[in-house]
Amino acid sequence: MKRTFRLLLSLAIAVFLATCIPQFKGHTQAPDSSVKVLLNQVGYYPQWLKVAFISSPLKGTPIQLINLDNQQVVELDLSEPVQSERLSGDVLQPVDFSHIQQPGKYIVRAGSAESAPFSISDNAYQTTLISLLRSYYLQRCGVILDDPITGLYHAPCHLHDHNLAHADTLHQVNDKINATGGWHDAGDYGKYVATTATTVARILSLYEQHPSLFWDGQLTIPESGNGIPDVLDEMKFGLDWMLRMQRSDGAVYRKLSGSEWPIGMAPDEDAQTRYIYGISTPETGKLAGAMAMAARVFESFDVNLADQYQASADLAWQYLEGQPTMQVDWYEGDDSGSGKYLASDIDREESLKTDLDDRFWAAVELYISTGNKKYQQYLETHLLEITYTLFEWKDLSPLALVDYRLQKRQPSSSELNAIIDQKLLTKADEILTRVENNGYRLANHRFIWGSNKLAAEEGITLAYAYQISQEQRYQYAALDQLHFLLGRNPFNQTFVTGVGANPVRHVNHLFARAKGLLIPGLVVGGPNSDAQDNIAPKGLGILSYLDDEKSYATNEYAIDYNASLIGLIGLLISGNA
Repeated sequence: MKRTFRLLLSLAIAVFLATCIPQFKGHTQAPDSSVKVLLNQVGYYPQWLKVAFISSPLKGTPIQLINLDNQQVVELDLSEPVQSERLSGDVLQPVDFSHIQQPGKYIVRAGSAESAPFSISDNAYQTTLISLLRSYYLQRCGVILDDPITGLYHAPCHLHDHNLAHADTLHQVNDKINATGGWHDAGDYGKYVATTATTVARILSLYEQHPSLFWDGQLTIPESGNGIPDVLDEMKFGLDWMLRMQRSDGAVYRKLSGSEWPIGMAPDEDAQTRYIYGISTPETGKLAGAMAMAARVFESFDVNLADQYQASADLAWQYLEGQPTMQVDWYEGDDSGSGKYLASDIDREESLKTDLDDRFWAAVELYISTGNKKYQQYLETHLLEITYTLFEWKDLSPLALVDYRLQKRQPSSSELNAIIDQKLLTKADEILTRVENNGYRLANHRFIWGSNKLAAEEGITLAYAYQISQEQRYQYAALDQLHFLLGRNPFNQTFVTGVGANPVRHVNHLFARAKGLLIPGLVVGGPNSDAQDNIAPKGLGILSYLDDEKSYATNEYAIDYNASLIGLIGLLISGNA
């Protein structure tokens, strides 16, 4: 019966997603001062807190909740005080309707202003989660894309991804290395170990904790029906590409891209020579961690594949043991047609000055997979050097801490767990303070490139804090981050294409722009005060955003952005957050 339900659910979702491909045109927008009803446009589980914001409220305006299924009207209480939101200047009236738990389709009305329709349901997030996960299939490189759900198509692309940019200790520049496959990283067609490993890690960690969220046939991809959950088939596509980026001595190349940005081209039209760029100990650590995770996840489905992933992780660690300091092969001009993914004028975090976070994460995942005590010893030696930050390609150590703390595969140290709890809860309390002092209850205060990813990771940190403490204040604040990303924000917009009544529509994505279509399920970067594209407004913090195809600094998609929102949704709907 469950399998039949899942099949019917997948078919219903397929029909929904097929309607999410509108014609694609340029567009700009900014928040206005009229009355707006802001809420999560996807919806709420019945037991969740449900708080809408009335932006620019008019005194005395009646607030009503309308059930669209039966037209029943409920008058809503306005006992909560009006708030002035410091970062945006918006005046917000919170409206709590948490007592409404009847499943159905609803809107909130404030005078003549109406919210987007939303659901209250135990299945409110199935369609959204599937759309987010399917984005990886739509980003596949080196294969034909002929998607029966969205209708998106391109011929096999980038079939000659085998050229080295520079000679190294094992290869001459004219040697050929097969590095086909993998995912296009973002709106462009580059492929990066940093973001691929980060993406795989976030999603496999969610799978390990909550495997019931995923099943075979869920995503309607070519591998559906093979007895393996579709999400693992998709992660395999990224993992197998990373295997090709590893040298025979264990070292890992950083990225693969062309030397020019292929503006206006579909993937199969990008015929420029593409290059594999330099080895790197940070990327070697990232691969080691991702492969170690994959080895234990896949062992119940394909022992030979799991052994291959484990051997790759072991070889990468062996290379790192022989390279005790950070090493990165980088040359001027390497980034002319791709992202740098190293310390730069844009990415200035302290963690980029060292590869400790990469090695630390690799050691933890290797310990969980193998039980080898040398890896736990590495954790014990370096734990006090690790600050709990946010999980991203710039710092993978937070996932190391959480995965060690929550794993049950190997013996764990109660002393180490106590230290991890203290680090995590200290970070969560810091985040919670920001939530409580923000009118939109947004935790993120760094409006930089990829701020929406940071918002999702702040939410994940809060969800983990709830998981280990069972203090509901963390759960409520984690939900607030989801609500911001899905419509309860100054733009009354979801930051995901094809999701909600008012989604982002004009994503910076080369394939979408070349074909005049919108690809569903893509999370965009979000507000960025620096707005390096000179399209979105600069210096406005939370308001430095524009839904415009040219705004690559605020409106581009990336695979790791999606992974963070998938992680947040997965934790919140799993029953443990």
